[in-house]
Amino acid sequence: MYKPLLFASLFLTPFSLHALDTRQASAEQLLELGRNLADQAGASQWQQLWQRVRQAGYLQANGASVHFSVAPALLPQLARQTLAQADRVQALQQTQAVYRRTFAGQVVGQRDGQPLHALCLLVDWRTLPQGMLDTPQAYLRSASLLSSYPCD
Repeated sequence: MYKPLLFASLFLTPFSLHALDTRQASAEQLLELGRNLADQAGASQWQQLWQRVRQAGYLQANGASVHFSVAPALLPQLARQTLAQADRVQALQQTQAVYRRTFAGQVVGQRDGQPLHALCLLVDWRTLPQGMLDTPQAYLRSASLLSSYPCD
């Protein structure tokens, strides 16, 4: 009696555990995920993000074509606001999404000397199973905050 059920669960489990395809999710679903992540992301996720930002050179004004110009102490707050209140989100590749927020009247950074008023934050949702899009809480602490940079 249990063998058919066991077989069915073994057969269906790999299909239910496929990573979220951000290209198939709606913008509203991705924005909601961003809001949830802003509230739930752990310190290590943010530390890894800032390490990547530093390695990319976005914190160095001299020599970098794209860099932040706001005080580094403000960046964590701006990044959280970007996730929590993004103006728009764009799916990239299969599991990634770029969250963008404009900070009107505030220069966030520069590209080749031109002021930029928005912050972009790249998130990889590959650890979120497609079937858990509506209840992602258990997977939010494993999402990867890949990069953040000033943008148009």
